[in-house]
Amino acid sequence: MKGIPLKKVFIFSLPIIAGQMGQMLFGTGDLLVAGRYSQEVVSALGIAATIFSPFLMLGLGLTFAVSAITSRLKGSGIKEDDMLFNSLVLATISGVILSLALYLFSYQLHFFNLIESIEAHVISYLRITSVSLLPALLYAVYKEYLQSYGRTYVANGAILFFNITNILLNILLMFGYGPIPEMGIEGAAIATVITRTMMFVTLSYFAHSKFKTRAHLNIARIKEIISLGLPIGLSTLSEVLVFTTVTVLVGKMNVLASASHNIVLNLGGLTFMVPLAIASSATVFVGEQYGKKNPTELFNYAIACLIISTGFMSMTAIVFFLLPSPLIRLATPDANIIDYASQLLFFVALFQVPDGIQVTLWGVLRGMATTKVPLIMCIVINWLIGLPFGIYLVKTYHMEAGGLWAGLALGLTLMSIVLAIIFAFRFKSFKASVAQA
Repeated sequence: MKGIPLKKVFIFSLPIIAGQMGQMLFGTGDLLVAGRYSQEVVSALGIAATIFSPFLMLGLGLTFAVSAITSRLKGSGIKEDDMLFNSLVLATISGVILSLALYLFSYQLHFFNLIESIEAHVISYLRITSVSLLPALLYAVYKEYLQSYGRTYVANGAILFFNITNILLNILLMFGYGPIPEMGIEGAAIATVITRTMMFVTLSYFAHSKFKTRAHLNIARIKEIISLGLPIGLSTLSEVLVFTTVTVLVGKMNVLASASHNIVLNLGGLTFMVPLAIASSATVFVGEQYGKKNPTELFNYAIACLIISTGFMSMTAIVFFLLPSPLIRLATPDANIIDYASQLLFFVALFQVPDGIQVTLWGVLRGMATTKVPLIMCIVINWLIGLPFGIYLVKTYHMEAGGLWAGLALGLTLMSIVLAIIFAFRFKSFKASVAQA
């Protein structure tokens, strides 16, 4: 495929993939430790993490704009020296607001009618981890900024290192050792707060040692980040809320369904980290070519990213189809959970490729400063088509968690098609504008 920079994109993406996998492994590590603790804690941890996720992803949406804007400015030849400072200001404000919102939200969980033995665990976890939102967002700003300048190794390497730290802290604080008491799910929450804070401090030190930035409050720059980042955050929130809603609905069914769902959700999320990383690379490469007004190279980079994402997700789909039980057995020895979760993994396999395509196209469109129309379509498809279809299967065919996962598969498939159409029209418009210039 002449002209398609597959090798360049792949090499650039490798540390980002490692970092994204490491991010996901934080949750997987929690579950692996919790799986040896109790079934109730596995279920509660999954529900709590899923409720936590929308708050985190809304804030991260704003940080995703950092690499897109910085890459575009680089491509345009425009010097920037206040991007990092203003991004950190916005992230700090967002982190404080979201942390407070999550803490207050934890007092309203009774509306979900969760299983009584699980609800108390969920509340404890959320109230403690709400504090970690601020360092998580600040870390993300540094990571996105460094990424736009091609510095990907330290940020993503730190994630892998602190993953080990997180697991060790989980074991120590959940089960207790010596003078440290057994804290169960609260120990897992404290481990998360400590780890995210250490990650932020480490990357902050590295970034400021490499870049000289100006501490200048630029309202126009902040508005630019919000204009591009808010639709990204809201669309991510929309998608995450669908998964959150599904998790809560499954949590009302029974402990077996809930525990199985949470394990499968983490497996699916783990494979999703690869195309999510490719999407980050797409934002950087496409954003730079968009700034240079080079439609040919922009298209080549977009196609390269899509090929890599589709290829990887095709392989994971095959593995999920052929080896469901051995994969589930890695997370738990419980035979009932293995059987139930293996059935759910079939639906995850169905949407692997569409999921990889849609998230990669999100990265491409971010680089082209196109986020508002995708946001509208994301809301329509997730909430008016995918989720209602899943609920219909549950009520009509009594498919339990499987019906809801089938709805998710339909929504992600439609989203991949719609985003491909949006990209085609947006690229055609961009190419025409460059030709007329």
